[in-house]
Amino acid sequence: MSNTDSFVEEVNEEVRRDRLYGYLRRYGWIAVLAILLIVGGAAYSEYRKAQARAQAEALGDAMLAALAVNTSAERAEALGSIEPATPTAAAVLRMMTAAEQANAGDTDMAVATLNALAVDGDVPPVYRQLAQFKAITLQGSDAPVADRRQALEAMAQPGNAFRLLASEQ
Repeated sequence: MSNTDSFVEEVNEEVRRDRLYGYLRRYGWIAVLAILLIVGGAAYSEYRKAQARAQAEALGDAMLAALAVNTSAERAEALGSIEPATPTAAAVLRMMTAAEQANAGDTDMAVATLNALAVDGDVPPVYRQLAQFKAITLQGSDAPVADRRQALEAMAQPGNAFRLLASEQ
């Protein structure tokens, strides 16, 4: 009886193996395609990350080279000539340009640069609000008190990132 049981088990095992190979022949391409898609997606993701990192490094190198110039006016000009790849990078560059313009004594140009940044819709809101706040504080007593108060009260509204700083002014 044991011989027939082992024979039946052996036949069942052969049938299962044949079915498995049949399924692999029929549907194996789906598994291979899924693996290729996963590996391809991971490779593409790493490529995009490497490209973004290379862009950021190139921007950083250009900014460091611009800041290595001797005078503030030349630094502001060098920073202004850099072409940023993203709106966020453009915002940081414009703020640095405005800071160098202010250091060079050209406050009006720095305020104009910051005001242009404050109304740029492509830039994230936190950078626009920061540019607006810097423009207001950079003008100092040169701006009429009523205009400064109105701008600072608008910035002191709840939900504004620089609400506390604006309310202190």
